[in-house]
Amino acid sequence: MHMSLACGTWSAIGCLNHHTQLFIGDVVSVTFYDMQGVLVDLSFDYKITSLEEGEPHAWPRLVAEYINVHVPLVSAGRMTEQGLVVAYRHNEVFALETSGICKAEVNFHCIAKCHESPEKCSQQYDYIYPENINNYSAGTKVLQPKTGHVYQCKPWPFNEFCRASDDEKPMFEPGVGKSWAMAWQKVPS
Repeated sequence: MHMSLACGTWSAIGCLNHHTQLFIGDVVSVTFYDMQGVLVDLSFDYKITSLEEGEPHAWPRLVAEYINVHVPLVSAGRMTEQGLVVAYRHNEVFALETSGICKAEVNFHCIAKCHESPEKCSQQYDYIYPENINNYSAGTKVLQPKTGHVYQCKPWPFNEFCRASDDEKPMFEPGVGKSWAMAWQKVPS
């Protein structure tokens, strides 16, 4: 099937096509299976150690690179006319058919910046900025992945600036825009 990977026939067994924002301390778990079950020796956890690594365009590439270096009989990337290329997103996981590896499963263990119990953590913010930006109103709390802090949308008339997207008005992006304090208030941690 994919002659550019190496000698033998390769099959797609999974993908790294998630658009999930991860934070420092979060873990991407990759578990490999054969027909008998989990292959413990090949499975691994990849821990996010910086905000940059947690970006949705970064961690899939980093995990694919890890697979290519550390997991025998398995490769990850995007198949192109030039062969297998590790991409920023949409990487597939391939296994040599003769290896017996038939599945790669990706799971997330997210602890984000919250050092409290998971129940309290989920109550600390309504959205991760900028998801569902059109729903922001006075009192909406967002987690800003670029700073790791939670910001609350100010009351009317300032709440109108909370819905300004990055592309339109980066000046109101919570915690980082030039005029973010007009629309947002940092929530004490």
